[in-house]
Amino acid sequence: MDETLQEHIHLREALIALADAHFTCSLDADGNLGPIEDGASLCRFLGREGPHAEGVSLDQLVSERDAGILRGLLGRLAADGQARDTVHLVSREGLHVAFTLVLLRENGHVFGGLRRRDDDATRMRAAEHERLVADEVYRNAIEGITVTDSHARILFVNPAFSKITGYTAEEALGQTPSILKSHLHDQAFYKAMWQALVNDGQWEGEIWNRRKNGEVYPEWLSISSVRDGQGKLQRYVAVFHDITEIKASQEKVRHQAHHDVLTGLPNRLLLKDRLATSLTHMARSGQKVALLFMDVDNFKHINDSLGHPLGDLLLQAVAARLKDVMRDDDTVARLGGDEFVILVEALESENLAIATAMRLLEAFRVPFHIKGHALTVTPSVGIALYPDDGDDAETLIKNADMAMYRAKEKGRNTFQLYTPALNERAVRRMTMEGELRKALERGDIQPWFQPRVGLRDGSVLGSEALARWIKPDGAIIPPGEFIPLAEETGLILQLGEQILEQACRQSRAFQDAGFPEQYVSVNLSPRQFRQKDLVGMVERVLEHTGFDSRLLELEITESSLVQDIDQTMATLRRFRDMGLAVAIDDFGTGYSSLAYLKHFPLGALKIDQSFIRGIPTDPSDIAITTTIISMAQSLNLKVIAEGVETLQQLNFILGLRCDEYQGYYFSKPVPPDAYLELLRRHKR
Repeated sequence: MDETLQEHIHLREALIALADAHFTCSLDADGNLGPIEDGASLCRFLGREGPHAEGVSLDQLVSERDAGILRGLLGRLAADGQARDTVHLVSREGLHVAFTLVLLRENGHVFGGLRRRDDDATRMRAAEHERLVADEVYRNAIEGITVTDSHARILFVNPAFSKITGYTAEEALGQTPSILKSHLHDQAFYKAMWQALVNDGQWEGEIWNRRKNGEVYPEWLSISSVRDGQGKLQRYVAVFHDITEIKASQEKVRHQAHHDVLTGLPNRLLLKDRLATSLTHMARSGQKVALLFMDVDNFKHINDSLGHPLGDLLLQAVAARLKDVMRDDDTVARLGGDEFVILVEALESENLAIATAMRLLEAFRVPFHIKGHALTVTPSVGIALYPDDGDDAETLIKNADMAMYRAKEKGRNTFQLYTPALNERAVRRMTMEGELRKALERGDIQPWFQPRVGLRDGSVLGSEALARWIKPDGAIIPPGEFIPLAEETGLILQLGEQILEQACRQSRAFQDAGFPEQYVSVNLSPRQFRQKDLVGMVERVLEHTGFDSRLLELEITESSLVQDIDQTMATLRRFRDMGLAVAIDDFGTGYSSLAYLKHFPLGALKIDQSFIRGIPTDPSDIAITTTIISMAQSLNLKVIAEGVETLQQLNFILGLRCDEYQGYYFSKPVPPDAYLELLRRHKR
């Protein structure tokens, strides 16, 4: 064995003994290295177990920055049969580790030995230690942790992720974080999130996600992007924690700050906030706001005689009753002690506020049963209106308070409005309501009859029954003064049924007097048309009076027609099946159109008198009336003109082939006896 070969063998043995890792690979005629063949120790050393090192070439493991050094090594290997230099290899974690690389050429192969430099060895051990610590942190952290690749596919989740979301690691791996999407955020939210990750490399904020069981929950989420030494995106790391309990605690604190502890009602702070918001909205809509300041009369006496615990229970019962009495949209607040405030929005006039106060007074007529005591207490109520009595929250509360003290001065168990003029009007309204109730009991409200005249031959075909309130002193109150009040108070149902029954009974009397084909038309108010047993009520009236349903016409407004289409259609069909007709009153002033009306089983239209009044001088009224008559005829609907007062108006509608008319030109509404005389004078 020659000396050179002996030296080569000794060097190889030394490399095997001293190197941290060694390998072999082929060497072709051009000096290019083949794939690594015997590289198990190298694989373990670089953390590339399995196929991650064997089968690849050395130049794939060497850092790109050391490519020139590797080429120099191979050049010296070709010239001298051996070469040595420092190179950096890339570990599994992407670390660039410095090695002393020795290459020996032997029989068409290359034997390589690697010895890690001492400083990098220390760094590798430290990195491995840090990796083990990081793994422990990930596994034991209470925050959920998610690691994804650059395409947002999940590579790693920790146990806290599974505990919070309900997804196991096996279920999450390979998925994207969209499996947690709650669909409570819009696309703009996610677009801003990803834009921040692209621009800043980080996003942090509150987000609502969904657990595996479908429950939606809030979390605080922090996402960071991870890039390599060349700035290329490698990973996204997300850390999050469930903030459900924090949110619940915050909501509890917020609720306590804005609500009364004893009753749970809004307190002064929340009342003022809602009132300020309401004033802003009503200023735009032009509607009114009412503030009702209520004090429990003689509460101090109850508190002192029966004790504060029972007094507190009474206040809780008062709060519950107020909430039951008020609408869902109204705010019932407690300012303290026995003082409550009710906020009522979207009023057209003070009448609804007055009706609300009267409802409160009525509600307190029922005793409160507290711990074996039946307590009868009364309220005093003061009312302030926006904008009449103030245009800010403090002023309205102060003025409602002042009005409440006036109510106490008036004897308690009553209400007062802050503005004297409105208060006088409220007193008149209360007086009229009381008189109206008595008038209904006595039968003082009766139908008068206005003739409906056929335009073909001028004969009186029937009449419209119109309510007239005849007071005991003979004074006649027109319907415009008491019908709105009856509508507001609900008395319209009783009034409407009385007028319908009297009209049918009296019309039957006209028939018995020699006018068998006389029909009668009776108005139904919007509230009547919505009553549950309307059809049943009409059937009972017809049965009691013996009136022929074919000679009864019911008039409804356009607004009644379109409020609840399905219910309206069902009611109209039942009327049609009974044989009676339905007409649209005051047509042209509401919301419907003639094309829309074709879907309803109707018999007639009554042109509102406001259009007839402008004939023959107003071109718009002429055009509207002409159009209504023409289109109604095309739908086979009878047309009645209301409010005909002149010969010119009569001639105009006669030329358009209108079917019937009524108005002062022929006759104003008259009592039953006068109507019967009218029929006899015009009998043909």
